[in-house]
Amino acid sequence: MAILEAPPRPLPGLKESLAGINRHNLVNALVAWLFAISGPVVIILAVGRQGGLRPEDISSWVFSAFVFGGLLTMGFSYLFRQPIAIMWTIPGAVLVGGALQHLSFAEVIGAYLVCGVLIAFLGITGLVRRIMAALPIPIVMAMVAGVFLPFGLNIITAFEEATMMAAAMVAAFAIPTALPALGRVLPPVICALAAGTSMIVLSGQMTGVEIPSLALAEPILYTPEFSLGALGELVIPLAVTVIAMIRSRFQREI
Repeated sequence: MAILEAPPRPLPGLKESLAGINRHNLVNALVAWLFAISGPVVIILAVGRQGGLRPEDISSWVFSAFVFGGLLTMGFSYLFRQPIAIMWTIPGAVLVGGALQHLSFAEVIGAYLVCGVLIAFLGITGLVRRIMAALPIPIVMAMVAGVFLPFGLNIITAFEEATMMAAAMVAAFAIPTALPALGRVLPPVICALAAGTSMIVLSGQMTGVEIPSLALAEPILYTPEFSLGALGELVIPLAVTVIAMIRSRFQREI
């Protein structure tokens, strides 16, 4: 039988909620926000472009990932009085990039929905704990590394096409990584993004580029399609990547 943990009572009031807001937490929140809107968004943009998605499709993807994920994160963190982040997985997004080259966006959405139902079932029944214990973590991590391998190899072509920009970004990533004290203040991904952006601006590549005006997102509603090909290709790998991330984080906390 499934055992669902009930939120602690009474629920925190406004005064108790505001008491947790201090300079330390605000800085951590700012760093987490900067990371979320940089590296992960770039991956969605790259995957969407690789899969031939339209700009409005990518905009809807980003909207759903951050708006619904943010609202659920705030809601569950408030109810259970602990940080519970409910977001999308980066390996799962990367995995979809290759699938979009021969599957429609609607088929991928259908596979995501089925995967979500499967993970919810495993969590409610408690089977996810048994699966995490049975999966060899080195093999699962190797699978996740294989998903990221094509992105990692792009650094080679980057040095061929834009040597100065690639060198600046690698250096900007390596320095805060090698200096943990600096890395806690300046995340390496943010530093690499800033270095790459600066090199593009200084090289004059932004000349004549029209920056779009700020506007509210206009999400599109899609009708999911459920095809055996998409389900067989994506559901199990997506579920494995999610379970792998849960297990790796659980082990770090232990």
